[in-house]
Amino acid sequence: MLYNKSMSEKITDSGLIDRLKELNQKGLSKTEMARVAGVSKQAVTGWFKNGTLSKSSAIAIADAAGVSVEWLLGVHVDKASGLKEKELKLLELFRQLPEPEQDRFIETINSRLEELDDFVQKYVKNRFIKK
Repeated sequence: MLYNKSMSEKITDSGLIDRLKELNQKGLSKTEMARVAGVSKQAVTGWFKNGTLSKSSAIAIADAAGVSVEWLLGVHVDKASGLKEKELKLLELFRQLPEPEQDRFIETINSRLEELDDFVQKYVKNRFIKK
């Protein structure tokens, strides 16, 4: 079972152990997993043995690791989710940034869009058609 109504219900997935190990190898320690999920280190050890964790823990771990809950739980995300290939790539890169850099990135994009809006307004305002 992957999705349940209650945040405390358990999610069981045999591939979950491999994905938890991958996050662990990339630097998210079991102690850190326990801290962000608000559980004991023994609970995290249980995740690695049983491949079972609660939805709330899965959400907390995915957020801390900068991965999607779908990836952590091994849920196949269909490309027809509405995101284009470039959007998926941008999201993947964005999630790798530390939070302050994510904020700076958003500010930069907003600033660039304002510049483009100003340019278009000036261009359209000064444009004339010769007949």
